[in-house]
Amino acid sequence: MISKKLNKAELKTLLSFIEKKGHPYVDVQLEILDHFACKVEDLMSSNQHLVLSEAMDKAYSSFGIYGFSEIADSYGWGLNRKFLHKLPAELWKYMKGWYSIIFIIYFSLFGYFIPADRTPFWDGFILGAVVILILMTLVYIFKYRPIYNKYMLYRGYLGLMIPLMFGSSVLLMSGWIGEILPVNIYHFFVFLVTYFSYALLTIFERNLKSIVNRVDEMELETYYS
Repeated sequence: MISKKLNKAELKTLLSFIEKKGHPYVDVQLEILDHFACKVEDLMSSNQHLVLSEAMDKAYSSFGIYGFSEIADSYGWGLNRKFLHKLPAELWKYMKGWYSIIFIIYFSLFGYFIPADRTPFWDGFILGAVVILILMTLVYIFKYRPIYNKYMLYRGYLGLMIPLMFGSSVLLMSGWIGEILPVNIYHFFVFLVTYFSYALLTIFERNLKSIVNRVDEMELETYYS
């Protein structure tokens, strides 16, 4: 039996087939391609008279009624688990950085010199923190953009991190928390949420930049190699 190896043109035909089956994200297509190409090559190796289109149809049928969906779903969940698994280590790295120390000193001085009963100052601090958080998140999203917005790696990361940013803003703006906590504890809570919100913002910026570079390289390798 002669072993069949698909060439670049045939692999691109497989990618087009995968896309037509409802999987528009390029990185998902590449993940599926690893499994799909192996089955196509096995079928064409065992039957030398089998043409590529027939081999693709038979290989696709072997994935069952859900087709490639199980592979795509597994890939998406894997990305989210990977992001969340790395988050504690990235937070710890942030906490050891010089910018983290500056934030802690600033918060400490603010809490020491601004009396707890000076509500306008604290309201202004909270509003300023939320506005900066939202603006910088938008700045990073527009600053770091891939060539094409068709990668689950990129879309999934935005889908995971933006809700975290939004949740931080909601916590800071939630007046009811201040009503049920003693003033000093509430102000400590505000500092804590602000600190970790900006930690998430720093992590978001660093990872988003890295992800965009990766998907742009993937784009060039996939379609221009």
